[in-house]
Amino acid sequence: MTFPLEGPLTPEVERQLMRDLALGNEEAVRVLYSRFSRPVYSLGMRLLGTPESSEELTQDVFLMAWRKASRFDPARGRLSTWLMAIAHNLAVDRLRHDRGAAQPPLVLVDELPEPREAMDEDETALNRETARRAMASLSPSERKLLSLAYFHGWTAREIALADGVPLGTVKTRLRTALIRLRRSQVKEG
Repeated sequence: MTFPLEGPLTPEVERQLMRDLALGNEEAVRVLYSRFSRPVYSLGMRLLGTPESSEELTQDVFLMAWRKASRFDPARGRLSTWLMAIAHNLAVDRLRHDRGAAQPPLVLVDELPEPREAMDEDETALNRETARRAMASLSPSERKLLSLAYFHGWTAREIALADGVPLGTVKTRLRTALIRLRRSQVKEG
């Protein structure tokens, strides 16, 4: 099967791409990397702060995607979301492991500078605006919760301890906020 190089992928194409990736199909590897390496690398730069760390993260994300390709379920979310979750989790693990004086501080999305390598200015602006509107649809407490978890790398347990709230409550609130975010993005599209 040949995969489209541009435009959104259907859930069936995503499923087939991941099946082919698991089988070691070189075209699937090229398509996956060409479509998703830039956002993974950009996330690495934002969270880890160096090109070397970002390149290593990108390589590790695609290696893990290949190893876990059979676990991808398009019914649970988009392929891009799955890959970015892997990238985020690996980056946070590295930050926790390497936490030290040489590590750059994490910043909120609103405080991030514009990327130096703009993909497509229209696409970048559209993605940024969609994300801002999605975050604006959340309550201030939901925004704070997602910010702590995803931009500062706090675990649900750390948030629970800091806020004096039961762990189960924090997990439920995180899940609810993510569901609301997803729904607001679906309404946008």
